[in-house]
Amino acid sequence: MILRANHIRLLLHAISAAIANPVFSTIKAVRIPYAAMLLLSGAIVLAVLVLAGCGDSGNDSRVDADVPDSLVVAGVPDSRAHPSPEFWSVTPGPDSASQTVRDMLGRTVVVPKDLERVIALRAGALRMLAYLDAVDLVAGIEEPERRSDRPYLSAYPELRKLPPVGPHMGGDPELLVAARPDLLFLTFTNRGQADDLQARTGIPVIALEYGNFSDQRDLFFSSLRLMATVIGKTDRADTLISGIRATIAELETRTSGVSADARPRTYIGGVSYRGPRGITSTEPFYPPFRFVQAHNVAGDIPSRLINPIQGTYIDIEQLIVWDPDVLFVDLFSLRTAGPDIRPGTPLAQSLGAIRSGEVYGVLPYNNYAANYEAILANAWFAGKVLYPDRFHDIVISEKADEMFHLFLGRQIYDDIREQYGGYRRLEPDQF
Repeated sequence: MILRANHIRLLLHAISAAIANPVFSTIKAVRIPYAAMLLLSGAIVLAVLVLAGCGDSGNDSRVDADVPDSLVVAGVPDSRAHPSPEFWSVTPGPDSASQTVRDMLGRTVVVPKDLERVIALRAGALRMLAYLDAVDLVAGIEEPERRSDRPYLSAYPELRKLPPVGPHMGGDPELLVAARPDLLFLTFTNRGQADDLQARTGIPVIALEYGNFSDQRDLFFSSLRLMATVIGKTDRADTLISGIRATIAELETRTSGVSADARPRTYIGGVSYRGPRGITSTEPFYPPFRFVQAHNVAGDIPSRLINPIQGTYIDIEQLIVWDPDVLFVDLFSLRTAGPDIRPGTPLAQSLGAIRSGEVYGVLPYNNYAANYEAILANAWFAGKVLYPDRFHDIVISEKADEMFHLFLGRQIYDDIREQYGGYRRLEPDQF
C-alpha cells in the first residue's frame, strides 16, 4: 500500500490540527470524551485506506446524509471546490440522435437523446429519479436498495423487483452491462471514478452533486435540473423546486419575528448515521430547526468538531448542562436512544424536557443520503411543537403527506408511520 505525498500531507495536517486543537480550554459548549478521540483515530485510519485505494465499502445499506463527495479527514475537507451550481450544460450532440452533456464535475459526455433505460448509482441518485417521476426509466437498482425502507421505495415498490446491479455505492460493471442501460447517473464521485466506470462498462456516465439543504441547496437544485434536462423532465423539476422554495419560505415566514427569548431551547438526539444511535448523536446544523428558526443548543459546536461521515457526538453530561426545553428523538434510533432517557436515568432525572413531557419523535432523514421530503416534514412538526400558536392550523399527518406528494407524487405517510410510529409526543413507556 503506497501513499502519495499529498495524501501524507493531508493526514499530517489532520493529525496536527487534532493535537493542537484548543477545544478543551476555549469551548465550553462541548466536552470531547475519550471515545471521540477513538473516533478521530478511526477516521484517520479509514482515510488512509480510502486514499490508498484499499478501503472496503462495507455492506451497510444506510449512508449518512450530506456526505461530501470529497473525502473528509478529521474535519479537514478536500481542497477541490464544488463547481458553480450552473456549471453544467446540455447541448446538441454530434448527430441528431445524441446530446452533449457537461456534467457537475465538468466532464463532457455524449449520451442518447431519447433515453429508454437508465440506472442511478450511489447515495441519493435513485431518489432523484423518483423525485422526477422517472422510475419507469430505471433498468436496475443496487442490491441493498431492494431491502431498504426509504420513502421512495414505499412510493414505488415496483423498484424492488428490478434486477440487482451490484452492491451499494457503485454497483458491479458486469451486472450494469447486463442490464443494458443507455446511461448511468453517479453521485458522490470524482472525475477519475466516473471516467473509470464509463471505460469499464462502455456506458455514458453523468456525475451529479447531491448537495444538501443547509449551504448547498442550489447545488442540489442544479443537479436535479441537469438530470431532468437529460431525461426530458424539466417541467417536473421546475414544479418540485418551486414547491421546495415555497415551503421553506412559508416556514420562515410563520416563524419570523420570534424573539430570541421566545424560542424554546431544542435538541435533536439519536440522529442516525449508518444505523441507529444513542441520544448523544446530534446534528448541529439540523435543517428542520433552521427552517423554523429554532434555538438548537448544539448549534454552537464548531464545524471542525463535526464529522459528516461518522456523525457528531456529545457527552451525556453536556446534554445535562444544556438542559433543553424540548427534546426531539430520531424515531429510527428510538430503541437505541430510548434507554438513555428512561425513568431513573441521569437524563430523566436532570432534563426539564423529560420531566415536563416535552419529548417528541421525528422521522429519520439520514438514509443513503438525505430524504429531503422528511426534512421538510420534520420542519413542519418542529414548528407545530415549538410555536403552536403560529402552526395551529396545521394537521401534521396531512402536512407530511403534502410533503411526500410534493417530492414523490404519493401520499405515503401511513406507510411511514407504520414503520416508525409517526410524529408524536413520546411517553416514558415508549422510550
